[in-house]
Amino acid sequence: MRIVAIAALVAALAGAAAADPVTVGVYAPSTPFDGTAARLDFANKLATHLAGADGVGRVYGKASDFAAALAKGDVQLAVVDAEFLATTGAAHTALAVAVRDGDTAAPWQLVARGAAGILELRGKTVLVPITDGRHAAFVDNALLGGELAAGFWKIEPSPDALSAVAAVGLGKADAAVVPSGVALPAGVVRVTTLPSVSWPVLIAAKDAPAAVVAAARDRAASFGGGGAITGFRTSGVDGYKGLARRMKKVLRQAPLIVPNLRITVGELVTGRTFRIEPPPVAGYFAQP
Repeated sequence: MRIVAIAALVAALAGAAAADPVTVGVYAPSTPFDGTAARLDFANKLATHLAGADGVGRVYGKASDFAAALAKGDVQLAVVDAEFLATTGAAHTALAVAVRDGDTAAPWQLVARGAAGILELRGKTVLVPITDGRHAAFVDNALLGGELAAGFWKIEPSPDALSAVAAVGLGKADAAVVPSGVALPAGVVRVTTLPSVSWPVLIAAKDAPAAVVAAARDRAASFGGGGAITGFRTSGVDGYKGLARRMKKVLRQAPLIVPNLRITVGELVTGRTFRIEPPPVAGYFAQP
């Protein structure tokens, strides 16, 4: 009986170890989910699809919290904003890229209340759903290519895209930079369309079990969601990498005026008089 009890205990422990949950984290403040509940619902549905009954979804609102969870191994799989992924040094494996409105990337837009152009926003406050401290570099460099002078406006982070446009609608901010397709409050209009940015990317943490990674890679393309993210595509997952280069400060230099160095002999001698003075005749004779 004692041997049977020990065997049963070992089997139970082995079963518990096999049932370790697979956590799927979501850190995507720029993706326009309809609130925190919608984000959590998406995380749980994706976790179940990728890992079955062992899948657990978790939503992160701060970049620091998500980065810490990823570093400690608390997250095995995650859906992460392209901007964070492009600039973080965390090791990961990109598995698939999110699809929204049939595409894996979308143009961004500058929206405002009562402004017809960018120059009218000088000195104003602009919100952007980038929460890892790179919000200014994202707007000024990645989206505007360094065309505006330093300090042209004040760029502030916002918890998410919908909060950013809502703040503009309520008069708490002058403008916002958000992905296209976000519903705008009354009185808020698009000022200009900006370059495209990849939608979030499904990644595996560096220490994620190989079986978990393989299953996620195989099942990602068959996920059918709704709302902010409708699915995933396993091709073209590295579109976020170019964003890292775009976020670097662009150094603008004034054009150089290069003189024409193709000068003819005629241009050198025109209007000039040349005379060769002969040496004294005595110099041609040997001296005694």
